[in-house]
Amino acid sequence: MEANIDWTLIILTFIVGCGVGALIYHLLNTNTGENSDLKQRMNQKEMEFVRLNENVSEHFARTDELLAGMEKNYQNLVSHLQSGAESFCDDASLYKRISKKSRQNDKQQNDYMKEDHHAPMDYAPKTSGTLSEDFGLEREEIPEPP
Repeated sequence: MEANIDWTLIILTFIVGCGVGALIYHLLNTNTGENSDLKQRMNQKEMEFVRLNENVSEHFARTDELLAGMEKNYQNLVSHLQSGAESFCDDASLYKRISKKSRQNDKQQNDYMKEDHHAPMDYAPKTSGTLSEDFGLEREEIPEPP
């Protein structure tokens, strides 16, 4: 009878081991399925980001081209107006006045382009910003005792 119990115990242990192994395999296999789905979504988002980055770069390149074209068209318009003023203006004083205004406009535009424009700061300067202890406070003069 002891031989039957030993064989029964061996078979029972084998069946329990197979069950535990199948359970562990199932748990690990389920986790890898979720990971592959997560990797696929991450790759998709990365591709969307790359496309968006390319689109933004193309947009700004095209904007630069259009601005350059506008500047060229503006210069062509000014030269056309000046040549028209030269050919149609019989009055020398009127022509001088038109050319003077044109030069002033060009000078103003050049001055504006030369100015150094900065974006507004969203922080206070280190020296005396809004977070310093004495910002906006008037100092009270305390009279010294005699």
